Amino acid sequence: MYIEDLVIVFEQAVVDYPELKNVEVIESLIVSIEAKKYDLQDEGLIEAILREDKHELVDSLQQGLNQLDNNPETDEIKKEAINIYIASLEHLINYYYNNVIGKHFSST
Repeated sequence: MYIEDLVIVFEQAVVDYPELKNVEVIESLIVSIEAKKYDLQDEGLIEAILREDKHELVDSLQQGLNQLDNNPETDEIKKEAINIYIASLEHLINYYYNNVIGKHFSST
């Protein structure tokens, strides 16, 4: 299922932040993903992202965490890490969706 794959990618991205690999953060991430209520089309796009562009998710989260690294508030970092990850995923879903639509309507 795509949720488990998203969790694995998240864990790869936070390898330098052990406080973000605990059960509490992972459970919060899963709840946040489930709250999005992605439809089948979105799930298909997520699976394509995980196959083709998971490095983009990792890079986006790592860049965001580097900017937050000066913040000593661990709880804040946990929330922001999840927010950054979900926002990056949403951005990639929109990118993929726009590419599909663009290809559909482009003249061949």
